[in-house]
Amino acid sequence: MLAPACCARPLLCSRWSLVGATGSSSPRVTGYDHLANHLADYLAGPHAPHGRLLVNTEDVRWLQTVEGRAATAQATALLHAGDELPALRRLARDWAPAEARAAVALVLGRRALSGKLVEADQLFCDREAAEQTSHDAVARHLAARFAASRYVADIGCGMGGDALAIARYAPVLAVDRDETRLAMLEANAVALGLADRITPCLGDATTWTPPADTVDALWCDPARRAEGERRMRPEGWSPPLSRALELAATVGGAGIKLAPGIDLDELPEVGEDGVPTEMEFVSFEGGLRAAVLWLGRLAREPRTATVLRPDDATEGAYVADSLTGEPDDGATPTAPPGRYLYDPESCVGRAGLIDVLAPRLDAWKIDSEIAYLSSDEAMDTPFARRFLVLDWLPFAERALLETLQRLNVSRVDVMRRGSPVDTNALERKLNATLRAPGRSADATATATVVVLTRVQGARVAIVCARE
Repeated sequence: MLAPACCARPLLCSRWSLVGATGSSSPRVTGYDHLANHLADYLAGPHAPHGRLLVNTEDVRWLQTVEGRAATAQATALLHAGDELPALRRLARDWAPAEARAAVALVLGRRALSGKLVEADQLFCDREAAEQTSHDAVARHLAARFAASRYVADIGCGMGGDALAIARYAPVLAVDRDETRLAMLEANAVALGLADRITPCLGDATTWTPPADTVDALWCDPARRAEGERRMRPEGWSPPLSRALELAATVGGAGIKLAPGIDLDELPEVGEDGVPTEMEFVSFEGGLRAAVLWLGRLAREPRTATVLRPDDATEGAYVADSLTGEPDDGATPTAPPGRYLYDPESCVGRAGLIDVLAPRLDAWKIDSEIAYLSSDEAMDTPFARRFLVLDWLPFAERALLETLQRLNVSRVDVMRRGSPVDTNALERKLNATLRAPGRSADATATATVVVLTRVQGARVAIVCARE
């Protein structure tokens, strides 16, 4: 793979330096686990400020050596043994303080990464870098958009979570202003056999422009934290959203990762010049994990809601189900609850595709402002959870309790949409009464679900069984 002409000088091995890209500036992590604090105290040094264990560029180089791998293996074994302070003393006897710090920082980083990436035990990172990395399922789903790209610039690549995923589909120019993160990326590319697919480059997005002769697509995940504080407004990100859009305009297709909870009204007007745009929201493991603005040839539909779920046929693989269409226009009718209640995945509501989902379920809304749907038909869908409606009533605690007792309910889970009630407090109160001595209800039964919401403007409680 040829390096882009703009790469001016070698940085590390096959890495080039650019004048420009964003950095994944490391957020300040407080409340680090007590293991890190023990080590910071025992091996006090410049890389353990305020109980944080970080690695630097030299650490990453050393950790790849025979000695570094031996220290990491020893740290892994000792720290997994459970007796932490003796383990730290043993490491301090066998290795120089900087080496022991680096090995333990890597072990803790891999531990934080283990729930996100299958290859976590092969990768190089510290905990801060790991916490900024997307889950592999999300990263690989988004990376698939770049399959037809010639060369992709990943702006603010960090330790390489997204770049490593994209590299499986297209060559990557991975750009960051943090030299240590780039050292991690380079080591990780080697570890996964992707070194010939990734070109790490040092630079700053505020001044860098993709080389037009090589790069035809761009990915940007702006840093949304600074000194531990989350920056909600897009112009406070690094790079600011306006700058990310400027960079995107220089290539044929781009994806910009946004905060999942972003107010879409805060987005600048895009697409008015005829450039196709798409907003995709991704749900995974019950939560909203990503929001991406796709531009140019990478845009497909105006809105997309994607649900990722494990592939039963292949261990470690995931299936993506996507719902697409125009954003809601209020076409779905409203009516009181029927036999079934559907709770749409968060990505469906954020994408504004309730009106697209409703006809698939032969469903209606129970309130014009609430995302719950209802139907008399039991439909299986990856885009919503289904509940069997047992009863529903105007919300009042006493009447709700009497209804639950009449239905012989022994335990409840309380959820809400559009209700001001403290669900945790109500759940504790109801369960304390339902489990009172002398009641004949089955204490081992699956919890009944109480949904606090509105039906055509009125506050109600809907008592449901899980399907």
